[in-house]
Amino acid sequence: MCSARRRSADHPRRRRARGFSLLDALAGLTFISASLLGLSAASISLTRNSKGADSTSAATALAQQKLEQLRSMPLLAAAGTTGGTFDRSWTVSQKDIPRPGLKTVTVTVAWTDSRSHQTRVASYVRCNAVPCL
Repeated sequence: MCSARRRSADHPRRRRARGFSLLDALAGLTFISASLLGLSAASISLTRNSKGADSTSAATALAQQKLEQLRSMPLLAAAGTTGGTFDRSWTVSQKDIPRPGLKTVTVTVAWTDSRSHQTRVASYVRCNAVPCL
């Protein structure tokens, strides 16, 4: 009789210790799937932002290059443009703007990837003669 009592007392413990139910496994799988989906979306966003930063850096370098080129030349051209992946344009202000002996040179670089972007670099350039010609 002792063994019969012992079996009935152990039986509820065995039922609780068997493992996970199908509902527990489904909830865990749903949580893991949602976490992986969030990580992949974050990875895509980081990659896109990194590419945008690279494009902005390249555009700024192109603008600075053109500005340095224009600073070393006589400023006779009022505006210009070049083509390619990046559209580079520049303007030279009217004579003596912002003050006598100076002109403002502005270089704009525009490009389009998933949306339109542009960056602008400006500098004052000293004229060879005062007032500027």
